[in-house]
Amino acid sequence: MRIDLGQLAFVDANLREIATELEARTGVEFTVTSLFRIGDPGVHGQLPLRGVDLRMRDAETGTTIANDINRRWVYDPKRPELACAVLHGDGPNLHLHLQTHPNTARI
Repeated sequence: MRIDLGQLAFVDANLREIATELEARTGVEFTVTSLFRIGDPGVHGQLPLRGVDLRMRDAETGTTIANDINRRWVYDPKRPELACAVLHGDGPNLHLHLQTHPNTARI
């Protein structure tokens, strides 16, 4: 199944921009492994949606992508320890977690 994340109005505008720019810059069509989660207290459970997980098979590539996104975007200037892109999980569960906050801004 393929989906055009840029067309989903329930997804935060900055999150749509981060994801669509990522595909445009890399030329890779990513697989979304998680979007909205009913009852989730975090970014995957709020509207507008502020969390998207992308399948990542290679940790080195994922780290490079996360670093690139985090050089371009700040999650929340009041909490610099948090990032818009985080690589986590192991083996087949490795994924790139993209997240935004109402204060997320392009650097």
